[in-house]
Amino acid sequence: METKIQKTLRQWFPDAFAEEQGTEPRSDYEILQQFARYTIRLIHDKKNEKEPFEIVNQLYQRGSLHDKNAIENEFFSVLITAESPGTLKWHLELMPENLKTVYLKTILEN
Repeated sequence: METKIQKTLRQWFPDAFAEEQGTEPRSDYEILQQFARYTIRLIHDKKNEKEPFEIVNQLYQRGSLHDKNAIENEFFSVLITAESPGTLKWHLELMPENLKTVYLKTILEN
């Protein structure tokens, strides 16, 4: 059964999941990791850079504890790997205020 995270991300960003093959169910964790890689591509291509963060923020604010942990542990963890001192300010500017706090907390914990 498709979760809220899976349904929302697939509906808003079908291109992020266009290459999915097979019928094997994927976890929220895998979906969020894939979506984070897609978000990094959007940021580097300077295409709709803020939109992914706005949707993730909605999922985070309205989500269950499981959803929030999944976003922190999977989505943000992938984004952090692409972070450098020169990009942090730029990436934070793309995020809604509530999400900035969570992202910085995740950086400090990792």
